[in-house]
Amino acid sequence: MRHYFLTILLILNLLTIIVGCGSDSEEKSVVIEQGDIFGTVIDKETGLPIKDASVQIGGKTSQTDDKGKYTIRSVPTSDSLKIVVTATDYAEYNNSLSLKQELLSYDIALIPNKSPFVPVIAILDSLSKDIGSLDEKKIPDIQSHFSKDYVAGNDDATIFGIFAGVIPPNYDEIPKTMKNICNKYTKLEFKFENPDVKIEGDNALVLMRIAIKAQTKAPDPKDWDIVADGKIIFKKQDNDWKMIFWGLIQFVKFEEKPL
Repeated sequence: MRHYFLTILLILNLLTIIVGCGSDSEEKSVVIEQGDIFGTVIDKETGLPIKDASVQIGGKTSQTDDKGKYTIRSVPTSDSLKIVVTATDYAEYNNSLSLKQELLSYDIALIPNKSPFVPVIAILDSLSKDIGSLDEKKIPDIQSHFSKDYVAGNDDATIFGIFAGVIPPNYDEIPKTMKNICNKYTKLEFKFENPDVKIEGDNALVLMRIAIKAQTKAPDPKDWDIVADGKIIFKKQDNDWKMIFWGLIQFVKFEEKPL
């Protein structure tokens, strides 16, 4: 019996040593400081690759080859890297991306300058810049892109955006909403990302992702990081595209951090 207990003790001690060694040998988490970004630049309408497009990410630049491919190496990791892509006869592409790994695949579709999508994309770019400027002098320019028939959606996500004071409920409320934004935030990034435009006659439906990074003023200063899927409907009026509907589909990310 004594030998039996000694055997048990030896087994338990051996297990303790093995488990202890296992915990001591656990690899420490590796902090990734740089990564490589690669992908293909194509024509949004034809799907064909675009040669000699300039791709700028994180202060570094690459040119696409005959197959539209590019690679940018040793880019510092970041939650928000600015990417700008330009090519002859195409509208400029502006966006932001997150790099947290050693390799990231990121494809880009450019819109030809002759495409009917270009005027709609230009309005979205103008709205992004004007809203993000936090300049009340820009309010008339912002309102000029809206139809007098404009209304916001009545779904829960859009109603929340209206209540938060970032989406105007109707045309007459646009100046009030924009003044609220200017008075509420000390800085604001407001981007319509990856717009998917479908045009039928005098109507254009745009599905996109809306990314907002903002900082509210005192007495309740906070950093806001909001991402939502949304849609906008444009209607051509007197040869100009005007926004007649704006709605949010769902929130993808909603974070607030007190300062």
